[in-house]
Amino acid sequence: MGCRACMQACGMENLVPIDYTGPEAGEQMFKWVSGEIEYYNMRVLQLSLDGKLQNIPIPCMHCDKPPCVEWCPTGASYKRSDGIVMINSERCIGCKTCITVCPYGARYVRKSGVSGSPLGVVDKCKFCYHLVEKGELPACARVCQSKAITFGDMDDPRSEVRKLLASVDPSKVKVLKKELGTRPNVFYINL
Repeated sequence: MGCRACMQACGMENLVPIDYTGPEAGEQMFKWVSGEIEYYNMRVLQLSLDGKLQNIPIPCMHCDKPPCVEWCPTGASYKRSDGIVMINSERCIGCKTCITVCPYGARYVRKSGVSGSPLGVVDKCKFCYHLVEKGELPACARVCQSKAITFGDMDDPRSEVRKLLASVDPSKVKVLKKELGTRPNVFYINL
């Protein structure tokens, strides 16, 4: 739908460095949602595909072969056993190598802090791992009114996302920049 509720929910849940309470909060939030401020964990691109306007949510792709992990000189970028790609902010030196090698533009440097978050380190979508560990959905999937975002464990045959992907023609399932060999774990269904 292009409502961008996923972006707003993500920002609030994950402390994207926007000041929600200060005198500039409303203006800052508006600039962030409109894209003038480039802090995001989730963004929505609006594209015209085959003459039809499409809104495409783009979080971190949590690749099977993430270049950010491979090229991180300190090991701050790493992949958990469940496939979620993370950043250890205490090990990050802010060199921006991961930003440079990420073909999806999924990372940014924190230039302002919120609730004690460190400055000068890289951040990104972490699929709300703190919620997932409790059996909850990431904020983006929880608020998506049109159910355009479905989340789940591809290794679990009972997972809603696995059932959804199995129910559609495989030729309709796409990943971004497949040719790069990063093997993204965010799938798009072209209905």
